[in-house]
Amino acid sequence: MNDPVGTSLERRVFLTLGYRAWVVMAYLLVAILGALGVSMEFRQIDESLEGLARERGSVLFRLVELTRDWNAQHGGVYVPVTEATQPNPYLKHPRRDLVTTDGQHLTMVNPAFMTRQIAEIAEKADGVKFHITSLKPIRPANAADEWETLGLQAFESGQKHEILSLLNTDSGLVHRYMAPLYVKAACLTCHADQGYKLGDVRGGISISMPAQKMLDIRSTQRTRVLMTLGTASVMVALLLHYVIRRSRRHFLRLQAVTAGQERMIVERTQALSMANAKLLDEVAERKKNEGRISESEARYRSVIETSQNAIIIMRAPDFIITFANDQAAAMIGLQSEQLLDHSLLDFIAEADRPLAAERLARRARGEPVSAMIRLHFARPDGSHVRTGDVHVARIDSGLTQSQWVVSVRDVTDQLANERALQISAAVMESAAEGIVVTDAENRIIQINPAFTAITGYRPQEVLGRDPSILGAGRQEPGFFHSMWEALEQDGHWAGELWNRRPDGKVYVVWLAISAIRGEGAESGGRHVATFIDITQRKEVEELLRHRAQSDPLTDLPNRTLFYDRLQVALTQARRYKEVFALLYVDLDHFKEVNDTLGHAAGDELLVETGHRLVQAVRQSDTVARMGGDEFAVILPKVGSHLEVEEVAQRVVTALARPFHLGAGDASISASVGVAIYPAHGDDPDSLRASADAALYAVKQAGRNAYRFAPFSTRQQP
Repeated sequence: MNDPVGTSLERRVFLTLGYRAWVVMAYLLVAILGALGVSMEFRQIDESLEGLARERGSVLFRLVELTRDWNAQHGGVYVPVTEATQPNPYLKHPRRDLVTTDGQHLTMVNPAFMTRQIAEIAEKADGVKFHITSLKPIRPANAADEWETLGLQAFESGQKHEILSLLNTDSGLVHRYMAPLYVKAACLTCHADQGYKLGDVRGGISISMPAQKMLDIRSTQRTRVLMTLGTASVMVALLLHYVIRRSRRHFLRLQAVTAGQERMIVERTQALSMANAKLLDEVAERKKNEGRISESEARYRSVIETSQNAIIIMRAPDFIITFANDQAAAMIGLQSEQLLDHSLLDFIAEADRPLAAERLARRARGEPVSAMIRLHFARPDGSHVRTGDVHVARIDSGLTQSQWVVSVRDVTDQLANERALQISAAVMESAAEGIVVTDAENRIIQINPAFTAITGYRPQEVLGRDPSILGAGRQEPGFFHSMWEALEQDGHWAGELWNRRPDGKVYVVWLAISAIRGEGAESGGRHVATFIDITQRKEVEELLRHRAQSDPLTDLPNRTLFYDRLQVALTQARRYKEVFALLYVDLDHFKEVNDTLGHAAGDELLVETGHRLVQAVRQSDTVARMGGDEFAVILPKVGSHLEVEEVAQRVVTALARPFHLGAGDASISASVGVAIYPAHGDDPDSLRASADAALYAVKQAGRNAYRFAPFSTRQQP
């Protein structure tokens, strides 16, 4: 006869070896999949960092290229000669060095010299190094190194438009970026004698950008990927291990039962004396199995109790609840014992009960119905309404009355968040104000249609870029430092900002920026900004201000603005111990022009008088119309009385020349009264009184002259 015990032992050994093989294969499969996932994530991270470095290099190159183009189009720019900016010995230009009329020494800065100075500033500020280079350099320092030589050769052969490399240098790891410089029309002024033609590769600009921060970011991202995928792989491996182990236990249990049955058949053929012993063995085995079943039941109960979903067990067909975990009680807002012996329909919102009863009944009858349904749960009084996704499954326990397990995932908060996001998106899309959201690196991550309408920039042109691309470069020094300081301290900032559209048109906006204060780490450092175009409003305000402060006929400052500037001149003179002069000008015989040629001719003469007065004084002086045929002039920072006399004489001479008017020629003269601060007064009233008294004295002496308040009149020839 076959030995059942030996056969059973052989099966157990075989199952043990098979179990170990399956476990090893499971772990190996998870390891392979994890390694593939890590490799793909690493590759994506490397590609993202390389793209970021290439974009940064491209932006820096373009900025320098635009600066060079501007310089070249203007034929070079002149700057004062300083210790840092000496004349360029490699610039062969007949007008390289100039001296202004006031003795200021200027030297021409060509595009290459400007690029070198920008490179020095960039290296000190951000560690970024620029190097303009060429295969035929004029300046020896611009000679290309080995890496740059290979790039320039590639550019000249037309193989590449840009190159990017990660190199280990003496100063550490750097991203080196280089793009070609092509010969443009403005470049031929200096480089035509080198044999270059329009469109040739003149050279290139090499940009070395410190890469350590980006590599640190890459290391951090790789570490996160390893931790995430490693944890996931371990969990999957453990789950597979658990499933295989559970299957093995069930199979061994079945094998044990089969072996017991085989032993019973063999034992019944043996002597009666062996039957009682075999029966006792069978009873012991059954007790052991019952213990295992109890243990298994305890584990299942533990899983149910710790589940994040609400778990309810009910019997069919009346849907009476026989078990509910704590999550189910919390979702409905009652205690677990308050749910027992009640129909599940009692805790479903009244509007959903017909649908729930119909679905559950069809499910109980075995009809094909979707396993998931969304229902609203509530207390019997209708309060504490929660929304849940319901899954129903039948429990095949062998009992006469079937049971069903109901698993509910509470999605109330999720739906509320989704509705909030939808409302936020609708606000973004419909808002008349431009809206822009930036991340912790101050890169644009979201805009609305109004942003495009106001700025002229489409989403693909600004997403991922710094908002500074919108700037017009008109803000005062330190403006943005103060703005960021306010944002860090208060969390918000508002004010006016000058921007520039892609077509070059400058406009002004009212901008409000707020920091996003969220609980999640992903919200840290983000900002949202809203803005409106106030250009037209500013223009109207400026027009109204000008009209309020200007004479409508001559467009000169009126009496109000004159008094303001007189106070400013007085304040400045007191602060810096300076001298300034006040001239009162009155036209002689003006009434005769009105009487003979008409008031239109008189107005024309007043306008021309304003023009002659402006031409007779300095640009820093103020000429104002006080009313009628009276004018006033403020001369700040005068060096001597002689300088004031020269101006007064120019005024008298200019107004004595004939006026060629539309209605005919007219000849007048002017009387000028002069007061000097502080000799003739140290406040506005005393200075005006002194100038007016001097003017009256000129009128009394015969007109067509000027007079200082305490000095003699100088008659015109």
